[in-house]
Amino acid sequence: MAGEPRLGRTGPRVSRVGLGLWQFGSPMWGGKALSADVLARGLSIAVEEGINLLDTAEVYGMGSSERMLGEALKRLNAREDFVIVSKVAGFRSTAGDIVKGARGIAGRLSSAPDVILHHWPPPVYSRLCSVVRGLEQAVNEGLASYYGFSNYGEDLLGDALSCTRRLEPVADQILYNLAYRTPEQRLIPLLHQHGMTPIAWSPLAKGALAGFKGEPTRAQAGDPVFRTALEDTGLQEVLESVARRLGASKASVALAWVAYKGAVPIVGWRRPERVREAAAAARLKLSEEDVALLDEASKRYVTLWGSSYSPPGLRRIRLIPGALQRLAIRLWGGI
Repeated sequence: MAGEPRLGRTGPRVSRVGLGLWQFGSPMWGGKALSADVLARGLSIAVEEGINLLDTAEVYGMGSSERMLGEALKRLNAREDFVIVSKVAGFRSTAGDIVKGARGIAGRLSSAPDVILHHWPPPVYSRLCSVVRGLEQAVNEGLASYYGFSNYGEDLLGDALSCTRRLEPVADQILYNLAYRTPEQRLIPLLHQHGMTPIAWSPLAKGALAGFKGEPTRAQAGDPVFRTALEDTGLQEVLESVARRLGASKASVALAWVAYKGAVPIVGWRRPERVREAAAAARLKLSEEDVALLDEASKRYVTLWGSSYSPPGLRRIRLIPGALQRLAIRLWGGI
C-alpha cells in the first residue's frame, strides 16, 4: 500500500491499518469460538489486500490467539508476509520474567514476533528499568527484532525512556479513537518527539463507531467508551454522513480518521469479510473537510476522559500485585 508508515525511526514498514487478534480464543468476546480456519481465511484476504500488520498477546485466551496465528501462518506458508506484534503481560515486571514470557510467545507462534510490547504498566512497586532491561534482552536474544510499550501514559513513558540503553523502543500501543482523544493532549506529541509510532487499539470503540447492533459482549458491556460512543447520536450522524458521501462504511471512515491523525489502527474482527473493510479503510482518503467535520463532532472527547492517558479499566491495575493479576487472568482463561 502506498504511503506505508514505519514503526519507530528504524522499525518495519507496516500497512496503514492492521488486524487485531484479541477475538481469537478470548473469553471476553462470547459467541461461537473462532478457529484457525477462520483466521487463515482472513489472513489470505489480508495478503491479497496488502495488510501486513498483525497484533496479538500472550493473555488473549492464555496463548490461544498466538497458537492459532502460528498454525494459520504455517498452513499458508505466509510468515514472511506479515509484521507480527505480540505483547508480554503487564504482570511480568522483572527482566527474567519478561524474557521468559517472550520465549513462550515465540514458542506458540513457532517463530519470534517482529515486535514485542509490554502489555500494560507494571505494578507500582516494580522497577520500571527492569521492564526495559527485559525487553531489550528479549531483542538481544533474538526473541523479537524490536520492542515497545502498550498503555503507557506520558509520565510512565517518559520514565521508561530514561531507562533505555542501546535500543530505542519503536511504538506505544494506546487506546485512541473518535470517542477517546485524550492522547492528543500530551501522549502522541511525546511519542512523535521520540520517534515512536502510536498504534491505536480499539479504533472503532469496540464496534460502537462501526454501526454496532445487538447484545454487547463482556468486552463491550464493561467499556464506558463503547457505551458513550454508541449513545452519541451527534457523532454517529456525522460519521454516517461522511461515510455515505464517500460511499464507504462507518468503520472505514473511523479507521481512516485514526490513520490521518498519524496513528496505526489495529481493528479486531471475527468474520473474514471484515478484513476487506479494513483494507478499504487503508485506501480511503479523507479530505481536510471530512476530518474537520469529524474533529468537530468529537471535540469533547479530547478532554472528557481527563488530561492524561489513563483508559477506563486500566486506571487501577498498577495497584494490584502482579501475582494476583496473573492468577485472576489464568482463572478467567485469559482476557
